[in-house]
Amino acid sequence: MKHTAIYVRQSADRADSVSLETQEQLCRRDIPADTPVQVYSDRGFSGRNTDRPALRALLAAVRADTVSRVLVYKLDRISRNLADFTQLLREFEQHRVTFESHTERFETASPMGQAMQSLLMVFAQLERETISGRVRDAAFARAKAGFDTGGRPPFGFRKVPHLIGGKRTQMLAPDANAQDASDAFSQYLRAEGSLTTVCGAWNRQGIRTARGAAWSPNMLCRLLRNPVYAQADFRVYAYLSSRGATLCVPDPLPERRGVYLYTDRRISQSRFTDLHGSFAICAPHTGLIPPELWLGCQKKLDASRKIRNTGKGCRSFLSGLMFCMRCGSAMTTVQGRHMLYLICGGRKRGTCSGAGAVWTAAAAEQLVGAVLTARLETLRQTAMLPDAQTGLLRQELAALYLRREQIIQRLTDAQEDAFDALTEAAARLGAQCRKTERMLAEQMRPQYTVLPDWDACDLSARKTIARTLLQAVFADGETLHALLR
Repeated sequence: MKHTAIYVRQSADRADSVSLETQEQLCRRDIPADTPVQVYSDRGFSGRNTDRPALRALLAAVRADTVSRVLVYKLDRISRNLADFTQLLREFEQHRVTFESHTERFETASPMGQAMQSLLMVFAQLERETISGRVRDAAFARAKAGFDTGGRPPFGFRKVPHLIGGKRTQMLAPDANAQDASDAFSQYLRAEGSLTTVCGAWNRQGIRTARGAAWSPNMLCRLLRNPVYAQADFRVYAYLSSRGATLCVPDPLPERRGVYLYTDRRISQSRFTDLHGSFAICAPHTGLIPPELWLGCQKKLDASRKIRNTGKGCRSFLSGLMFCMRCGSAMTTVQGRHMLYLICGGRKRGTCSGAGAVWTAAAAEQLVGAVLTARLETLRQTAMLPDAQTGLLRQELAALYLRREQIIQRLTDAQEDAFDALTEAAARLGAQCRKTERMLAEQMRPQYTVLPDWDACDLSARKTIARTLLQAVFADGETLHALLR
């Protein structure tokens, strides 16, 4: 015998929300007393999708033809997504199940009634997306101010009560594992250090992760990449900015503070290697690691990413130099039916959708070859060697860039009376940047040399030239990005 199904859902137990019990009681008023009823209840689930246990059970009963009618307190209880709602109605119609709402009382047999249902669902979806946007904005505002964003503290830290602007929150403080976390950076940076050797030593000593598990190279890499440990100065922020992070730092920059990385959960990039869409925020706690040590580890980790592919391939001079921009995996050559193709290693493993396009080895070599030809021509006349003062000028230039970006970020929230002063300061810093760039160029002295002709080189010579002049080549869906040394 078929029954009437009551579906109730409550995403959060708040004072202004209608409880599951109240929804059920109101729905039962619309059902005759002798009608068999089955209640399907989802507590703590959002209406943004249909991945809910009680809803899955309801759909299974509908497909088994044991349900004659589905009743909800309100349309947005069953879904807040128009596409999902339309699919549910289509499935109800296929199994001759009527759908009704206690609050929105209108018939759905006619085209006008179905149009009204769809219109109400459009507004329900708009409300969900508006609420989600407000929640994300509020979370970002709290994170930007230094408030705790939740989650487990990183290895070597614990959370302690803290006040920001008179409001209670939590901040990180060293715990019993803080010294081990500090030692990880120095152990890895030693000449003989590697992720595998450090993990092996820690596991033999009985050191465990914050969750009590044994260490793996991937876990240790995430620890070393995390800027929360760094006593950040302008060099650390400049490095994070070069990785794509947007800087949210006060002026002047506090000393020895750690860095929070705040990322929208909708963004799926690698957490610490591709920081586009992330915000680097000055944290209230004191970092554990000097900036020189943290940056040294980043340089070594960056270099280790580039040697995943040995570069011993004999089919392309790009072997060991070309990487996927999406996941950072090496691009390797694969022989097709008629030509060579470059395939992302992450795509082979099923962890990446690929570099956005199918790249043939011939097309990639032609593009990169043109870049190297132009570079050789430049070096043939003025191969530049750095002077001893170059390092100091580069540090000064990085500090000027950071200072200018801080002022530009303040322009977005500046009052009208402060806008002109900030604009003038940004322009003044821009002039200082250009002056320092000219000084840096003057510190370079020309050295005339004899360089090979690219077109006349064989594969072995081209590989030598490419590995000498290129740091890496990154592939995306539109073009190749060659990073010259």
